[in-house]
Amino acid sequence: MVTFVALPYQAYHLSHSSLVVGLLSLAELGPLLVTAFIGGALADAVDRRVLIRLTEAGMGLASVALLANALVAHPALWVLFACAALFATLDGLQRPSLEALVPRIVESDDLPAASALLSLRTDVGMIAAPAVAGVIIAAGGLPVTYAIDVVSFVLSLGVLTLLGAAPPASDEGELSLRAVREGLTYAWSRKDLLGTYLVDMNATFFGMPNALFPQLAVHLGGPSALGVLYAAPAVGSFLVSLTSGWTSRVRRHGRMIAVAAGIWGIGIVGLGLAPPSPWRRSRSSSPERATW
Repeated sequence: MVTFVALPYQAYHLSHSSLVVGLLSLAELGPLLVTAFIGGALADAVDRRVLIRLTEAGMGLASVALLANALVAHPALWVLFACAALFATLDGLQRPSLEALVPRIVESDDLPAASALLSLRTDVGMIAAPAVAGVIIAAGGLPVTYAIDVVSFVLSLGVLTLLGAAPPASDEGELSLRAVREGLTYAWSRKDLLGTYLVDMNATFFGMPNALFPQLAVHLGGPSALGVLYAAPAVGSFLVSLTSGWTSRVRRHGRMIAVAAGIWGIGIVGLGLAPPSPWRRSRSSSPERATW
């Protein structure tokens, strides 16, 4: 999550273009969509521990490449795109094995506690890490930020060496690809699921303001503001989860999804129509102003 903030920040400051930041996210989308299916098949066909270690090592090497690129006098923009695509590829390959490994290494009675810890890890990562990243970038610069990420991968690889073998069940390798096909067929047959997917994809593709965050941060205080912007959606999601008891009384779930997406869209429109911030620089003092 720290690198998740640092990558678009560096891309914007190298290009002064929010379009480039958006294309950086697009470079991650294709590999992630493809490898998510491949990762699920591999999780049922190979030793999950080995796959997790290899993908974790690959992401660590990608962080090393980002660190090396940040240390040169003129960092290359293409390196950011290559590393972003590599991160997405390895994440898509790793995630199914990582999630499927939990029930194999945790006793059934401890699964609720393990799930709670995993949820806590996700919430802390999505809320605290972007804010911390903004502080690190502002205080130490991008090389320090990427160096911290490299250290985190070294630590995670050290922990992963303690895992025991996790070979697939004898029949999993033959069923994995068929299971993917059956899952896609089932999803296509359920129009309510398709509607949910389309609403979510619409909100993601046409209403996700992340590509604008680096440009907004220039006018709101720099890297520290950038970290807060990236953390804000996760904070909102966390607060809604804490107060989600009322959702048990919802009977028209499709309608509720449409209403939620509509509110999201209104929020994005509000962002576009918001008056200039009192901290925003004037046209004469901000070279990035022309890219709005």
